[in-house]
Amino acid sequence: MISEASVRRAIDHLGSFGDTDLFPRLPEMRCFLERPKTTAKDCENLNLRHYTPGGTLETLTPKSWLGFRIAHQLSASDNVIYLAALLDCAPYLESVRLPKDDNEAFAYRFSEGESPRIFEPARGYHQWLAYLSEFGGPENPFAEDRPAIITDISDFYQRIYFHRIENVLQDAGCPKGPSALVKKIIKTTRARQSYGLPVGSTASRLLAECLLNDTDMLLKNMGVRFTRFVDDFRIAVPSGMEAHSILCQLAEHLMVTEGLSLNVTKTKMTTVRELERSSRERLQDVFTNAEMEKMQALITLSYGEDDAPRDEDIVSNPFISAEFLLQKLDEIGDKRRIDLSVFKAILRALRFLPGIDAVRLLERHADLLYYVPREYCLALSAASKQDGFAVDQVKARVIELLAMPPYSDLAYVRSWLLYLFVDGTIPVSLADWRYYDFNRSVIERRSHFFLRGLANDRAFFRAQKTQLGSLSEWEKPAALMAAMCLPEDEYKSWLSVAASQLSSPFAATYTNWLRDRYGALVLLLSEPHQPVCTDL
Repeated sequence: MISEASVRRAIDHLGSFGDTDLFPRLPEMRCFLERPKTTAKDCENLNLRHYTPGGTLETLTPKSWLGFRIAHQLSASDNVIYLAALLDCAPYLESVRLPKDDNEAFAYRFSEGESPRIFEPARGYHQWLAYLSEFGGPENPFAEDRPAIITDISDFYQRIYFHRIENVLQDAGCPKGPSALVKKIIKTTRARQSYGLPVGSTASRLLAECLLNDTDMLLKNMGVRFTRFVDDFRIAVPSGMEAHSILCQLAEHLMVTEGLSLNVTKTKMTTVRELERSSRERLQDVFTNAEMEKMQALITLSYGEDDAPRDEDIVSNPFISAEFLLQKLDEIGDKRRIDLSVFKAILRALRFLPGIDAVRLLERHADLLYYVPREYCLALSAASKQDGFAVDQVKARVIELLAMPPYSDLAYVRSWLLYLFVDGTIPVSLADWRYYDFNRSVIERRSHFFLRGLANDRAFFRAQKTQLGSLSEWEKPAALMAAMCLPEDEYKSWLSVAASQLSSPFAATYTNWLRDRYGALVLLLSEPHQPVCTDL
């Protein structure tokens, strides 16, 4: 039902870049990385009628300094199927988009081939700002004086109607089997609503882009110069046209055809000249152009950077240092005047440099943990692998933050702080968790299993053996992996029974893999995921 090439590329991508750009990695994803042939065979034998997606983890995440959005994490098995099925459809979907060289539909352009990188590089948000800084173009010296429109779509991912997804897949001529799987996963994960895509996954990004094909064509047929980064539009008003006329037609099309609406608070009139100036300013909020070029020389800031730097990647850079980046953070007075993407870039680059001062980061810049917990905690994990890591101070501060509002209010932030213990950044002692309520979310219940496993709490897992059937499909893979602390014969005997209690189409593959990986829990939780099946 899904091609082997797409399954293998999906596994490679998920191993290289993670299953989302929001949540901690799922340790059970390593099973697919190490068993690509078996996984591909399971996908080939997948019965659409019998396959039931496991649903998503859904939690509130910060979108801006004052805004929030709902984000989703698919289970490891559903994510492999969702992305692999979409990859079978991707060439058809990309073929109906506007030409990439025109930079009208700027972001997330599908790249064919076998590379784990599914989207073309150099098409991230910073590259879009660079393009906007010369939006007027050299062909008309008076173009900069023309009016321009800035607008975006309100709650884009959450408001996409399911029937439009069906239409897009059908109109592009996508193969029926993979299309049916994509629709089933979306329909199941969004069961409580009749609209919306899972937020945070690669597959959803590609599909969302194609849902705006008709909107792109509308603007192109109107003869306006425009560019779009996901749901953000920048439109230059041509001579002889009224800006309100363009806005009216765009708003009407989105409402009538797509069931979407423009964001009133983010819609404003400006000029092409001002659009270029503000884009240049955003590029230089913290760094000069020269400094940004040095940052880019160190690490790619666009979508698709490797989230798991290896030892050989952590180098002394003559242009950028950890001290330089931390000093930049120290110098910023009011962080809220700076776009969050800049702080993400700083924290991403920091991970590839020696000399990360984790205590300084936690004491002076803990506020960033609330807004960009992923990049923040990955920087702390990188620091833990360097000399001079003050583990006791870091541990005390992290536990303090876990109980402190507003960090304690968001399950998303709590999940990342707990991940610091799961991935080995901070050592586990069960005494630290006597009063912690792990039942606040599924993410925390999963973390609880891993912490118990790392602490070799055999009594806990012996009690779980008779309760596996009562656990959710999200909790079962974590419980089974963490139970490796049991004696080998006892553990493998439990796995033989447990396979029948998993509804995943990869149940046998997963339990057999766990049996073969007995005793490797610490490595499975701490080692970076690596792509293993690029060679088809």
